[in-house]
Amino acid sequence: MRVQIALSLLLLSAVTAASVQTKSLQQFAELQIVPVDETALKHMVAGFKGHVVVLNFWATWCTPCREEFPDLLRLRRTYREKGLELLFVSIDNSKKSLPQVGTFLRQEKVDFPTYIKHTINDEAFINSVHKDWSGALPATFIYDRQGRLMHSRIDAQSFEQLSRLVVPLLQE
Repeated sequence: MRVQIALSLLLLSAVTAASVQTKSLQQFAELQIVPVDETALKHMVAGFKGHVVVLNFWATWCTPCREEFPDLLRLRRTYREKGLELLFVSIDNSKKSLPQVGTFLRQEKVDFPTYIKHTINDEAFINSVHKDWSGALPATFIYDRQGRLMHSRIDAQSFEQLSRLVVPLLQE
């Protein structure tokens, strides 16, 4: 009898875990959160040639990241028609933190595809962005219309600070 109860509990926990994982994957798709590794990240940035790209790395546990988020969204709203693309990459653990990432993106009313780091080698991922980046957050990298890295900022930025960096690039 004890073995039967133990097996029933084990089966129930497996079904529950599968259900939670399926719900997480569905949220993943609904929010358009795309897993990205270092190779995909390079191709993604290169795919926006002709646009000024603001690539922002953030995490749900990073208070300055969360505080600068509204300014980054305002930057996108203000300059998107002039050729600005904003790419958010969460460095949260893609398996464990997906619910928190999704909740935060919904709260901020993000309605465009965003990305989440999905890599085995964090060091390779960090170095693929910039050889001098330590991985500190928040981190923002700004590329010109030719895909060249023009600015990197490793701290929270205001709308005004970001505008001073992107407006001249948008005018090129």
